[in-house]
Amino acid sequence: MRYLRAFEEDVVLSTGDRQGPAPGTATPPTGDSVAGEPMDVPGQTHPRIALLVFDSPDAGSLRSLLRELPPSATPWIEELLVVNREPRDLTRAAEAELVKESPVELRFHRNPRQYGYGSAREAAFEYALGRGFEHVVVMRGDGSHPPALVDELVQAVLADPEAVVIASRPGIPRDGRGGLGGWVDRLEATAGSRLHERALGIGLRDYQSSYRVYPVEALRHLPFQLNDDGEGFDTELLIQLRALGAPTREVEAGRSWREWRRPGGGLRRLARSLLATLGYRLHQLHFTRRGQYLIDHGVHYTLKLSPTGSHMQIVDAIRDESRVLDLGCSQGLLARPLLEKKVELTGVDAAEAHGVAREVAAYYQRDLDLPLELPVGRVFDYVVVADVIEHVRNREQMLRGARRYLKKDGRLIISTGNLALWFYRLSLLVGRFEYGPRGILDRTHVHLYTRATFRREVERAGFHILEERVTSLPFEVVFESTGRSRQVQRLARAYHWLAKLWPEMFAYQIILEAEIETLDDEAAERPDPDAPPAPDQ
Repeated sequence: MRYLRAFEEDVVLSTGDRQGPAPGTATPPTGDSVAGEPMDVPGQTHPRIALLVFDSPDAGSLRSLLRELPPSATPWIEELLVVNREPRDLTRAAEAELVKESPVELRFHRNPRQYGYGSAREAAFEYALGRGFEHVVVMRGDGSHPPALVDELVQAVLADPEAVVIASRPGIPRDGRGGLGGWVDRLEATAGSRLHERALGIGLRDYQSSYRVYPVEALRHLPFQLNDDGEGFDTELLIQLRALGAPTREVEAGRSWREWRRPGGGLRRLARSLLATLGYRLHQLHFTRRGQYLIDHGVHYTLKLSPTGSHMQIVDAIRDESRVLDLGCSQGLLARPLLEKKVELTGVDAAEAHGVAREVAAYYQRDLDLPLELPVGRVFDYVVVADVIEHVRNREQMLRGARRYLKKDGRLIISTGNLALWFYRLSLLVGRFEYGPRGILDRTHVHLYTRATFRREVERAGFHILEERVTSLPFEVVFESTGRSRQVQRLARAYHWLAKLWPEMFAYQIILEAEIETLDDEAAERPDPDAPPAPDQ
């Protein structure tokens, strides 16, 4: 990690004479509940919530924050961590006094160097991940974020534990700045949020608020360490959460506050935030590749409904009422659309069977890098190897093994990505070749193909290629569409025409349909000397 060698060494735990609740079992007081606070249920565990306080300028500001924390919220907060950018902001005597006054367990981060805005948050998130917290409330300790709102944020977390919660400002306060400064404040609060909503569509009214609650499990999947070290950190983190698919909720504050107080800062921050949003959209369109937006969702593959994509073209190529062996079937993505054609699908993959779609007729857990052994014979009309060969080291062995299960007139349908796509050619031209969580440069791929090398691989395994198909770019993924949008379909059809015209340059994937060249040991038969002569033809 850039900022921590062992974060625990940089944090001083200050508990005073209090004994805090055991981790993961913090409970609110028993008896009558405080307004907005649920009753305690014996034996029930409660979410582990940490309050992260940044940029508290002095002991007086932190003391005011502690006093204003609502009593109904403090039982839910397991720990309050103070993270300042300077290596030393408070004396140990001042910290000891604050510990005595704090209604919650208090820690002070000992940062070894001066932090930027983003690096301070990165360090705190790393600490929260290491400590096993479930949620972190992020607020500023300089008085710009009202501590009284913590209770509403905690209640929003309890209502929807998977959501990112944003404290939304109702507007610019009447006692705000006048003149150019006030105009900038209004521009940031109104037009800025509208532009962000139009570009990102998250459904937020206040995109500039940094008063937030994050689920720690969502942070675990994000490369937030690559984010901007300045104020753009929050915008990039929100974009990453959108790419991850994390739900968002807003809690409207009872009063407004000013995020930044220095002259001219709001306009610069708004411009950088909008540039970050534009950068994300360019990344989605594959015009740029930004490491902070390469989000690993855990599940790499989903069914693509576009008729110009590989999934639907493979489904269309399979006859009704046939039997299909799907090697590397993943979750059984093709089973449901094939079931509509009365096709019986048998799946093979290395994963356990419990995650496979129930539409799969039979499933065998096998490592495709090993010789393929199945308790069936030549019973399949099709063997499908959809976007799998690039993951396999013993590729020829796998394809030759598949021949043993195909009928004599059966077909192999196989697809893979085209490394010679124009985008990757341009990327190499500018010195960029980055692996990611999915796509042609999926980091789990062990071999990449051009159109020519893919055809040669299939032919070397004893197949005769009958037909070749190509796919369009996955515009439904780029635009996060269901594949049914008319605009996306028109764009995909236009690009598909271009890919068929020049597949080496524009095809995103190549799909080959092939027949067996030879039936192995069945191809050579030993004549029976005692058999009667065959009649003349």
